[in-house]
Amino acid sequence: MRTASRSGNRAASAPVPNEIIINAEAGETRVAILEHGNLAELHIERESDRSAVGTVAMGRVTRVLPGMQAAFVDIGLEKAAFLYVGDYLDESGKLGDANPGEDAPRSRRSRGRNGNSRQPPRIETILREGQEIMVQVAKEPIGTKGARITSHVSIAGRHIVLTPWAQRVGVSRRIESERERRRLREVVSQIRPADLGFIIRTAGEGARSADIEADVRYLTSVWDDIQTRKETARAPSTLFTELPLPLRVIRDVANSRTKRIVVDDEKVHEEMKSFLSRFVADPRPTLEHYRDAAPIFDSFNIEQCIDDNLGRKVWLKSGGHLVVDQSEALTAIDVNTGRFVGKRDLEETVLKTNLEAVKEVVYQLRFRNIGGLIIIDFIDMESAENREKVYRSLQELLRQDKARTNILKISELGLVEMTRKRTRENLMQQLCEPCSYCEGRGYILSSESMAYKVLREIRKDLPRFCGREIAVSVNGQVAEMLLGPVRKALQSLSRNLGREIEVRARPGLHREQFEVTALDSGPPVSLSLSWLPPKSDEQAGPDAQRSEAEESPDIALPEEIAALEPSDGGLPAADLPPDPEKPEVEHDGDPEPLLATAAPETVDAEAESPILPRSTPEEP
Repeated sequence: MRTASRSGNRAASAPVPNEIIINAEAGETRVAILEHGNLAELHIERESDRSAVGTVAMGRVTRVLPGMQAAFVDIGLEKAAFLYVGDYLDESGKLGDANPGEDAPRSRRSRGRNGNSRQPPRIETILREGQEIMVQVAKEPIGTKGARITSHVSIAGRHIVLTPWAQRVGVSRRIESERERRRLREVVSQIRPADLGFIIRTAGEGARSADIEADVRYLTSVWDDIQTRKETARAPSTLFTELPLPLRVIRDVANSRTKRIVVDDEKVHEEMKSFLSRFVADPRPTLEHYRDAAPIFDSFNIEQCIDDNLGRKVWLKSGGHLVVDQSEALTAIDVNTGRFVGKRDLEETVLKTNLEAVKEVVYQLRFRNIGGLIIIDFIDMESAENREKVYRSLQELLRQDKARTNILKISELGLVEMTRKRTRENLMQQLCEPCSYCEGRGYILSSESMAYKVLREIRKDLPRFCGREIAVSVNGQVAEMLLGPVRKALQSLSRNLGREIEVRARPGLHREQFEVTALDSGPPVSLSLSWLPPKSDEQAGPDAQRSEAEESPDIALPEEIAALEPSDGGLPAADLPPDPEKPEVEHDGDPEPLLATAAPETVDAEAESPILPRSTPEEP
């Protein structure tokens, strides 16, 4: 389910009219991009974690790693940023070189960002700990990884990008007309400062000279301001930050095919109105201020669409479905025929399902912003011609994706391996967190498995409970198993114990946790204290020497035990032998079971309410 009607038959090369819907609330801004009425992209920015990509900062090198040819740099974020040697430029705008006179082996030469083929220098020859350098965030911190940074600073405008590290003029490869490429290059070359470089963006195709000149003036002033701040800034400090999300979307997404932009906040509406009039060439998209009482995303059916597309299973129109499994290392997408049975033969059914799945896979990659390594498991096709059809369809649809992709041929097993550039967290990471109940595993022990596990754990400590009545508190579903299908095993354990085992269902208790409580007193239990070394004859003295029978390791000296407290790593107070000086405490009613903890498993040998805490699952 998605917004409005989804056009699954549109041509890949057809122009895509779109709309931009912006929900701006206190603390969070969401931008939905609609193509043909369908939700194609969702961008989210929150005040607590604004995107750091594009930020220019003065950083301090905190660690140089020769083994990785990289360095960690403190730029003021929670985690140190990662700088690879090939992404660093010296003050002259070139890769540093400790030995410029030496010729590098051709086999180890590499092509730098400025187009020169040369060997990157050793990281330890150009950077040192404590050094302050100017860098830009190229990739967001993702998961446990810090931000990826570069000293190849670039500032994006509406039609062009400022590249001060490369004093030349480039043109986007997506502008195919050679005549237009020459025109744009000539316009920028005539008006640009000699010491600055520019790249003409795809959005600059057909732009007027006046619009490009306005972009050059704006970007030049931004760079001059960065240089001024750099003179007085001390690391770590920020020199330049990117525009807010609504303005970035206008700059990067809005084009001649954008029909309208709808925003529900008056202040953001005014900011966007000013930005459109200053930086967007005609024909400009219509800017509307949404004033209805209903939330804007509900009005455009976007909220429901977001929920529908976050699931693990995605249904296809034919009745087939995709299963999307995302992990830290890669994303696996499995294609299944599901309810689709076809009409003529199996090969035709499989081909039709795979071709339909290709469109949905490309949509899901873009909508969820899935990056990194991706494995697509198509349904096996016997015909090599059919495999080629599916591959070409996937290749063609991926050309519309702005993110850089690399795709390999379909293997004999029907697998496609591909990569997609990852610059920020995917939608699942932004909106979700690991399940607090299963701890992110995606599964828990079944009720029956947990019931048998409880009985096994009690059986392990059976000698401590013999002759006593005990109660076991468990999750309600586990209690049903203990009193139902697993009842025979429970009765067998009760016979071995010599007393009935009371099963208590406790609402709210995790299925993989349980507690065992002794309800009455019993005979003393000898506790082996093999970890307590015996005193030597010299330490004990002649009066303290004992016979071999008296020095049994199962009995600890009262003064030794008294000196141990739970905080010192010894036994809890409940496990100490009774003190003849102190009266025993009378037991009144059932004891309150202790919550399961990570403390040592112990039994009170004398008190009337011994507790045996258990905690499962184990810590990973």
